[in-house]
Amino acid sequence: MPEIIMPKMGDAMTEGKVVRWYKKPGDAVKKGEAVAEIETDKVNLDLEAEADGTLGEYAANEGDMVPVGGTLAQILGEGEKPAEKKQAAAPQPQESKPAEAETQGEAPQRRSTDKKDSVKHTTGEYQEAIEQKGPRRDRASADSGQPAAAAPPSSGERRRSSPLARRMAADLGVRLDDVQGSGPRGRIIAADIKNAQSGVAPGQRAATPAASAQQQSASQVRAPQLVAPPALETKIIPLTAMRRTIAKRLAESTGPIPHFYLTADFDVTNLAGVRQQLIDITGAKLSLNDFIVRAVALALRHHPNVNASWGEEAITQHGEVHVGIAVATQDGLITPVIRNADQKSVTDIASEVRALADKAKNRRLKPDEYQGSTFTISNLGAWGIEEFTAIINPPNAAILAIGAAEARPVVVDRQVVVRDRMKVTMSCDHRVVDGAIGADFLKTLRSYVEQPLRLLV
Repeated sequence: MPEIIMPKMGDAMTEGKVVRWYKKPGDAVKKGEAVAEIETDKVNLDLEAEADGTLGEYAANEGDMVPVGGTLAQILGEGEKPAEKKQAAAPQPQESKPAEAETQGEAPQRRSTDKKDSVKHTTGEYQEAIEQKGPRRDRASADSGQPAAAAPPSSGERRRSSPLARRMAADLGVRLDDVQGSGPRGRIIAADIKNAQSGVAPGQRAATPAASAQQQSASQVRAPQLVAPPALETKIIPLTAMRRTIAKRLAESTGPIPHFYLTADFDVTNLAGVRQQLIDITGAKLSLNDFIVRAVALALRHHPNVNASWGEEAITQHGEVHVGIAVATQDGLITPVIRNADQKSVTDIASEVRALADKAKNRRLKPDEYQGSTFTISNLGAWGIEEFTAIINPPNAAILAIGAAEARPVVVDRQVVVRDRMKVTMSCDHRVVDGAIGADFLKTLRSYVEQPLRLLV
């Protein structure tokens, strides 16, 4: 009988977590139907059945961590009886791979699949379908013609909710049992959590403009009151697969990699002006960071010794420029990759960065969208951070930390004037990048940033 196993999503993945089951033991399943949602170190994805049959007993329950290749459940054919219940177990040990194979920079290897495997993974289409249509569980409510939201859940029944809604509920301290879902078939969505946290009933309309004006006038009359912070409480927060991977990779970086840091102060007055002109002309959404990505990519073409990686036997200088962009999510940092960034325009980079960031925040990135960077950028300017240092993302040889662009008084031609300035700090792997090499790279980067028309030709 075919088994549902934990798939391998990327070379560094060793285990995954069963988030929830869409089917119960004894339920009929059809080929192509989602049976479970799993969490890997980078994304959440659905597993689809590749055979018709009946779902057997769970070998892994919701919340269990399962090694790659471990059994999650079985699909029984017609007339088949369930075999002796198996515990989730790792596959037979294989010859260990070199340490370099676990680094983010390597291209993901193609995963061989057995014809008997009954599950395949999807990252985009099914996740989107789950958000819109709700999980594929008991469809009795749909067949009865009554909306699922109208009937309260029976005792012990798991509330239907989106992954984002569950994470928001955990962060805000909202109990899902106290929330009425407004999504399809009564599913709890993010808006329901926000309303529950603010005390707004589902479907309640926003205040009218007149009421809003009255409230604003009243607030101006009354003295402002400080909102008391919530009471502190001790919490034990289980590690997610992503947080485990982040911790492992940080230890791999700060331990063996000898970091040193170079800081420069760039004049971005002209860059800000060119950005505004492009926005006015094209209507595109452009940030200063999009221009920095383009500038970094072009500077790396002049400095292949920075667009490089350390290896035990040799240093690799990469023939392509792939820039990773650090994106903050609720589960931690992830670095979507702009491939061949030196060959793309600023507007192309801007649209791609936004698409990848949206995927990252919804845990829908594919392995080839977050692996294989040759250089990384981390920007905390939006949080008002003036200057910081970042930890190298192995196997990259450097990472650029970008601070906020702000107006400051500076001396130009022995006169004090106000200019927009931005501090950047490059963390370098001293095994690959020497001080003079790093300084030369920042000099080239400065020429692109302070003469922004070079980014458009």
